Amino acid sequence: MNVKSPRPDYGALSGQVYTSKINTPAKNPAYFERFHLPLIEAARTDNPRRRVVVADIACGHGFELEFMKGLPDVDLVGVDISAKVLQTSTRALLPDARLIAADVRWIEKTVEGGIADVGIALNAVVYEPVHMLGALMHVLRPGGRCAVNFRIFGNPFNDAFYTSYTSQGGRISDAEVVFERGATKETFVLKELDYRECTDPDIRKLDRQLYFASSDGKTFQSADVLRLIELTGFRILGEDTFHFSSPANPDNEILVYTLQK
Repeated sequence: MNVKSPRPDYGALSGQVYTSKINTPAKNPAYFERFHLPLIEAARTDNPRRRVVVADIACGHGFELEFMKGLPDVDLVGVDISAKVLQTSTRALLPDARLIAADVRWIEKTVEGGIADVGIALNAVVYEPVHMLGALMHVLRPGGRCAVNFRIFGNPFNDAFYTSYTSQGGRISDAEVVFERGATKETFVLKELDYRECTDPDIRKLDRQLYFASSDGKTFQSADVLRLIELTGFRILGEDTFHFSSPANPDNEILVYTLQK
């Protein structure tokens, strides 16, 4: 069973390649309007005298933050592991944003805590689910809200996604991730999609991705997702599904949680 962290190379993928080949709701205005804009509006209501700070964890090329560029009294922070992406395409797209190159596994050492009113993580948990949620918790102020999405293995809507890559040489196996804080230690068994032998060299750069499995093998729900959210310390404000078309699947379904610190 694989326990080594995936190490994708998104820095080798241009923005054009990303949008044409990667399966994500990024750049989708409906997703922004349903899940991200309400967080900004709620933060304005909480403290109308303060500018709203939005932090995007694993922001990549900055496509989600672009929706917020120009919103009044909103400051943008993009955090990503690839300094190359941040310095080139992200900076070109978001000239006024604060961009931070940081690995979420050590975010507490590289990014100050409590800097944001709003956190977003779009397609981010597929690599480091424990650390991605931890990063959101770290950057948010007390009472801050975030939105994070999960693609659940076992949801029939997503079968075409997995089939597309296994037919190209990808492999699916079990993998473990461990949550550890103080005396608490829990191990989660997830499904790993390994792209490293896919025929498309761009797709091979994705390395491996991790997916929580359905609790009953029939629905999008996952008890492990709920447990990890609980362990991280978030309060669940909302749970919803979102459908989008992608290169590997015309009708993906992801589970989106709105959380509060």
